[in-house]
Amino acid sequence: MSTVSGLLAAALMLLGAEPAASTTDDPAAHNEAQAQRLEQQMPLGPRSAKALRLRVTWRTPIDASSITDVYLSGGGLFLVNTSNEVEMVDLHTGRGRWTSFGAGGADLIMNVVHLPEAQRVYVVRSDSILTLSATTGLPLSNTASQASVQPLDWLAATAGVAYDGKYIYGGLSGEVVWQAWQIGVVATAHRIGRRIAVPPVIAGDTVIASAEGGNLAAFDANSGSLKWQYKLLEGASGEPATSSRLVAIASTDQHLRMLNAADGRLRWSRMFATPLRDGPTMIDDGVYQQVPGTGLVKMQALPANAPEGVEVWTAEDVTGSVVGTTGDLLIAWDAASATLQTVSARTGSVDATVPLNQVSHFAIDGNVIVLIGGNSELECLTTAGSN
Repeated sequence: MSTVSGLLAAALMLLGAEPAASTTDDPAAHNEAQAQRLEQQMPLGPRSAKALRLRVTWRTPIDASSITDVYLSGGGLFLVNTSNEVEMVDLHTGRGRWTSFGAGGADLIMNVVHLPEAQRVYVVRSDSILTLSATTGLPLSNTASQASVQPLDWLAATAGVAYDGKYIYGGLSGEVVWQAWQIGVVATAHRIGRRIAVPPVIAGDTVIASAEGGNLAAFDANSGSLKWQYKLLEGASGEPATSSRLVAIASTDQHLRMLNAADGRLRWSRMFATPLRDGPTMIDDGVYQQVPGTGLVKMQALPANAPEGVEVWTAEDVTGSVVGTTGDLLIAWDAASATLQTVSARTGSVDATVPLNQVSHFAIDGNVIVLIGGNSELECLTTAGSN
């Protein structure tokens, strides 16, 4: 001990004080410091996750600047990088399973779809589909063409949905296309207007698609035959929300509409004060719509004798759209501010609000949430009540 430090220690003893202990000497202080570091380092730290009733299942370092897209599909996590390579990540452990060529440097990857029952991964580009082995990431040939790449007769403008051996997507010139991707040919296609605005969705056995300008059309998912059409005053805002019987669609014409999936009959329509920018979410008997300048609005999905719908509550302090649930709470995600909120589905009261750390990518599928952010970390969380 130096003379100066010895004199200082002696002076402290004379004053009835002891030298301060370092965090390494104090387990509680050390644990607190470590917890604070995790909160700053991770996209969503353990304490923040707990406040939102989420659970961190794993995290791993990643070159966040190289990731362009994140896809959750068929129980798999897929990362697309700036070289258009596709990496499959094990959702249980966070370990990479394989990395494969996904597209040429100038190509645009629109979607990555995992079909675990077929052990295949389909990389959808704007002009073709590449088939990969879900086990190894190596290219696989299609039955008819004996080629791993199948060209698309209609350029893809949107992602699509898998249904009974077909991939249904929106075309650049306004077509809804059924691609029989197991054999590499078009099953059917219908043009419904100008460029398809949002990805087609499934309601029971019905495909719902909308084109720019407000043309809304429904098709039999199996045959592709037209069931009904509906004309919005302007274009759709985000993807429609569906159940087996209903379709809720928001529009920049300021309306939220509820239609029958089977015949397109209008059940109710609510006009708001501003154009709607995001699509709705339907959970149980509620429809949740973010209204700019108003907040999150909950409407009854099927009110009795109410042509303008029935509003349940408005949460002015909720800035995002509902993307899922955790326990008995709604999860609302505001991409502009990278903020997660949990909200009571019954009353609309906010349970917790947490800003995320430098999040560049957010993806959710069922009870799984994947984030990229913080100090270049890939993080996986699960919702409350899930395994």
